Amino acid sequence: MALFVRSVLAFALSQTMIATIATPAGAQSLVEKGDTLYHNRCAGCHGEQLKAFAGGPAFDLRRLRPDEHDRFFVESVISGKDNMPSWYGILKPDEIEAIWAYIRATLDR
Repeated sequence: MALFVRSVLAFALSQTMIATIATPAGAQSLVEKGDTLYHNRCAGCHGEQLKAFAGGPAFDLRRLRPDEHDRFFVESVISGKDNMPSWYGILKPDEIEAIWAYIRATLDR
């Protein structure tokens, strides 16, 4: 069942990402939405500048590579990892994509 849920979420996320790539104006609003979500949901552990606090338990998000979207980022958000709790049922697929868009836009500047 968990594998099915992950597969469905991965598909929904990929469709959101395709739609965002197709519309540059939508991409900007996705990044803005991600900025708000990141600062409300993630920055408390991962830091304001995607940099985990020195000696803290959170992953330094500046180390995320673009090819780690599904395998690492989405999986970690949905299932939790190490000290990070699962955000399954809390963050919607489009919100996870918005946070990813914000992280990528910040890192790729």
